[in-house]
Amino acid sequence: MFSMNSKNKNLIEDLIKKIVDTPNNSDLYLDLANIYLSEQEYDLAINVYESLLSIEPFNFIALSNLGNIFFYKGDFIKSINYYSRAANLDVDNFSLYYNLGNAYAEIGEFKQSMSNYIKALNMDKNDYKVYSAIALLYQDQQNYEESLIYHDKALKLNNNLPENYTNIAFVLMKLGQNLQAAEQFKNAIKLDPNNTTYLLYCANAYSAAENYPEANSLYESVLLKDNNYYQAYICYGISLFEQNDIEKAIKMYEAAIEIDKSIINGYMLLGNLYSSIEQYDKAIEFYNKVIELAPADSNAYTLLGNTYVMLKDLRSAISAYKQAIDIEPENDEIKLIYIEIIQEYINNKDNENAA
Repeated sequence: MFSMNSKNKNLIEDLIKKIVDTPNNSDLYLDLANIYLSEQEYDLAINVYESLLSIEPFNFIALSNLGNIFFYKGDFIKSINYYSRAANLDVDNFSLYYNLGNAYAEIGEFKQSMSNYIKALNMDKNDYKVYSAIALLYQDQQNYEESLIYHDKALKLNNNLPENYTNIAFVLMKLGQNLQAAEQFKNAIKLDPNNTTYLLYCANAYSAAENYPEANSLYESVLLKDNNYYQAYICYGISLFEQNDIEKAIKMYEAAIEIDKSIINGYMLLGNLYSSIEQYDKAIEFYNKVIELAPADSNAYTLLGNTYVMLKDLRSAISAYKQAIDIEPENDEIKLIYIEIIQEYINNKDNENAA
């Protein structure tokens, strides 16, 4: 048997014996499943709940808990099936409809998700989680104005949760209202002043608003609190590049790479930076490093091809574009560039021969 504490092991053995003796006692199944859940043995809990449903098909607890388990496992279709069977029992249960809304949202069923969220709201209009969920649903539809309305409702119901401020901030950034977003991130920071992620979000918002002094101050604060924060170096580097502080941007990207040499982002950004300042040999070096780490990254091959074009090395460019097409054959844009470069290469050869 799997590893577990001796107390639970004894309880399980005792419950199994009792189930054998009284197989129609639903409480025994529920008790056994609860122990398996406490041990995070979800497959065993599923087996127990399904055994219970074979003798008691309308057991609400078994149905709803199976919905929860399959949602946790990422099997949203099965989750919806069990939640729906529980809902068919005419039970007015807030959590059930909220969970159904979440499951439908995971598979992109906007109408079904919204319908269940509305049912949940009809049972409890003061639960901020439903308003947040509806807001995120609209956000997925890129309906940011409607999303903002529901995030605001969630905030009014719970203004002590940092995430309710950051949710609003992200939508404001989508709407281009970066300074307003920064203020919302600052509200989250007030509630959780040591959260370096919120500080980084706030710095990014100020950078997007081109308030670089405020952004740089916050980036420095983040790195002071955590000098191993990979993403902070990346974001600071991007901001510094936008400020045309090339030398310092390079240092930030290099610092990120030192923290984790297995992540391609730093190499890619350095390649782009060196390409932008026409240091193409260095750009090629970093694009090749990306390819070494992520050989299926078609974008790296495309950027490598673009760089070879700038160096007038059309043969190498053609090879790079061909690699990109092999990885992403449905990308018509790369195909068009590939054909154009081949044609240019042929024309150059013809001109050389004619000369």
